[in-house]
Amino acid sequence: MGKAIDTNLGMIEKVSVEKMKFLYMESGNDVASQKKKWPEFESKFPSLTGRKMYGLDYDKKGIYRTCSLVLDKDEGNDFGLRQFEFEGGQYIRLRLKFEPPILFEKIGPAYDLLIKNYEEIINWEMPFIEHYKARNILDIMIPILEWILKNIVI
Repeated sequence: MGKAIDTNLGMIEKVSVEKMKFLYMESGNDVASQKKKWPEFESKFPSLTGRKMYGLDYDKKGIYRTCSLVLDKDEGNDFGLRQFEFEGGQYIRLRLKFEPPILFEKIGPAYDLLIKNYEEIINWEMPFIEHYKARNILDIMIPILEWILKNIVI
């Protein structure tokens, strides 16, 4: 990780996202479809306690994946969901810290800020990531081209 940049939305920094195994559902890549899918997805689990929730935005394919990490306690139970392994990669992260519903209103502006400032180094083949860390903390991450990584100064 490099040095962080403070913005009016939150801190921006380079991060490495590790390989992860997810349970997921897919929807259209539009806000209305995503909002509808989250309650349906969350209802699949007996409890959300300890769950790590993610949204993966595959912009070029028009797909949004509502995801949860596969946990040890799942013991092979897929809860009627599909599973896949995310390969990880290098990302630029903007951490939002706002109380809902303001937090959710900041998602669009966060993506706009990241895309505007890093458009020339975005890896459009990888998904954009929303990592729901807590009720009031959301990481917005855009993938960057690894071969360019060493030339980025943050």
